[in-house]
Amino acid sequence: MATGSPALTMKQMAAELRLSRRVISAVINGSCDKVRISSATERRVRDYLAASGYVRSKSALQLKRGGASDQIGIFYCGKFVALEYLTDALALLTAEIRKRCGFFEISGVDPEHLYEGVGEIIAKGIRKLIWIHGNTPQEEYLHAEKLFPLFRQLDKVVIFKYDFLYSELEKAYLDNGIELVGFDSMKSYSDAARLFRESGHSGVALNDIFFGSNLPLPGNDRLLDAFQNEGLRVFGVQPPLDTPPERVPDEVAGNILRYHRTEGVRAAFIRNDLLTAKVMMKLQAHGLRIPDDIAVAGFSASSYSAFLQPPLTTFVHPVEAMCRRTMELIDAPATGVPARRHIFENEFVLRKSHQYGNQYQNVKGHRK
Repeated sequence: MATGSPALTMKQMAAELRLSRRVISAVINGSCDKVRISSATERRVRDYLAASGYVRSKSALQLKRGGASDQIGIFYCGKFVALEYLTDALALLTAEIRKRCGFFEISGVDPEHLYEGVGEIIAKGIRKLIWIHGNTPQEEYLHAEKLFPLFRQLDKVVIFKYDFLYSELEKAYLDNGIELVGFDSMKSYSDAARLFRESGHSGVALNDIFFGSNLPLPGNDRLLDAFQNEGLRVFGVQPPLDTPPERVPDEVAGNILRYHRTEGVRAAFIRNDLLTAKVMMKLQAHGLRIPDDIAVAGFSASSYSAFLQPPLTTFVHPVEAMCRRTMELIDAPATGVPARRHIFENEFVLRKSHQYGNQYQNVKGHRK
């Protein structure tokens, strides 16, 4: 955020609620039964505290000095550890934070405990926060709406790995003073779609589109748009959401194989390199040759993607540059300047898995 909101004082809360400090203190400290506070009054105080983003401070440093500590917090929600580039980013960010102030706080929470998790971070006196997005924009925004009052207690909030797909969501974050650091996913999807089209394909299997209905998984409608905008027929190969995780590669590979035999599909874009590697192995076990029988491209390049057989065409995210920008924003003094979008471009790495040829040379930032 550009500037942190001053912490609520007991005097201010008492004046605004027209209650005694003793009553408010009892609610905050969970001792309503000892001073005979009605449930209606307790609820009114708690609603006020939640709307104000108030959390009870546990930071001895903050209590002693009356100000914020230099500690920087990092938090995330969901299964982001399954994405190699995000764990790489976490290592880079923590190394830089350690150099600057020697200590930091990392919190990983489930969606239902996000508010409490951020509240705990603030209670420890942390005034600067990096929020790593690991879920779809819509999922993260559902959480963000509840967290905005808390964020107003902080000096700076930076979202790392923001997906710039929905302008209306971006505006809400920016209006709340939150800096957005991420990459241009839509451009990458369009580049992949154009690669397949200019390589002679008329249809592509997509893993984040449900098999049978061709409806996108929540938050993946722009992926579907990118391929349809290139005039490609889309064939969803995602199994039902209740499919056990260990069964997903088999189901995706089986659905690709089915469309290859019945619809002549000869291309697949899989938006996770670990899943891509498993699917490639299973397709090859069924006798399909890559790229001769089916072309494959991945996303979010993993360290092993170059060593698959054949080496995988994929996108490399500019993690180091994004981490540098994140730390620059965290270090920058509060100036009152509005929050901004910081958009980076993925590098399209063209290897052998997609039938690379001289017919496709117009993708910016690509390499073999």
